[in-house]
Amino acid sequence: MATYTADAVALLVYLVDALPVPADRAFTEAEAGESVIHAPGTALAEVLYSVSRDKDVRGVTLDGTPEDARRALIEDGPVSLSPVDGDVLVEYASLVNEFNIHDGLVVASHRARGTDAIITTDGTIHDAGIETIWS
Repeated sequence: MATYTADAVALLVYLVDALPVPADRAFTEAEAGESVIHAPGTALAEVLYSVSRDKDVRGVTLDGTPEDARRALIEDGPVSLSPVDGDVLVEYASLVNEFNIHDGLVVASHRARGTDAIITTDGTIHDAGIETIWS
């Protein structure tokens, strides 16, 4: 079964149903129980913050509450919450100089969980030679 790590942008774009085909396919597989999408707690926190500020995503204004978004992603949706635990911090410590804090924690979670790819638009992650899925 394929496993992925999603960053905050991927989660936000999922919430407004505007993912490009390859990323959408990964989320559709996860909705069907055919794959697993992990999201670090830090990425989910970014999403909840954005929702609380009614941030515009791909031309769509996020509505609802942060709790609505959490429920749509974690409880009713295809995302599994990945805590920033000791294994993630070991990975993060080895790459802290390569990425900003948000990207670094996503990459560290990806490595610690051994996921197949990161669902992200982030060119820095892609340019670092890490397998990504977007478009």
